Amino acid sequence: MTEVRLVIAVTIAAIGLAACSGDDGGDDGGSASTETSSHETSTSTPVHGAAILIETRVTSARSHTGEVSDGSVIGESEFCHGGTTGGSSQGPTITTTFTCPDGTLEVQYAPTQPSLVQSAAWEIVGGTGSFEGLRGGGYMAASFLSDNPDAGREVFTGTVGT
Repeated sequence: MTEVRLVIAVTIAAIGLAACSGDDGGDDGGSASTETSSHETSTSTPVHGAAILIETRVTSARSHTGEVSDGSVIGESEFCHGGTTGGSSQGPTITTTFTCPDGTLEVQYAPTQPSLVQSAAWEIVGGTGSFEGLRGGGYMAASFLSDNPDAGREVFTGTVGT
């Protein structure tokens, strides 16, 4: 368990550093920039929104199924306690649906690294219930301890809003 958390933490740190590497060092006076960069998702991610952290345990990468881990949050609110994940892939694009007690949240991403650690930008493509109308995105990282695609973790971080 400790090895998985270490791999995920290192992956998130590397993604965060890569996202910051394009900073021009200018002071914007604390306001959010509306400029786009190559590090943003392809949709219009809200400038003002809540931070999101979703952690999952992959139960079958082939079937795109998993479980939402405790500690997942949107802002300061718990996200999807007891929830599951399911999905599909079409070419390099993976669509994951988080099925929660209060609705579903559907996200898409396309990891390109054929290795035990993968990452990609993700974006919200749909939602029902309390997630209807939610938009946003961020970055995700998946880590597998071996070539067994049924023993892995995913972490989604980003910003969401309406």
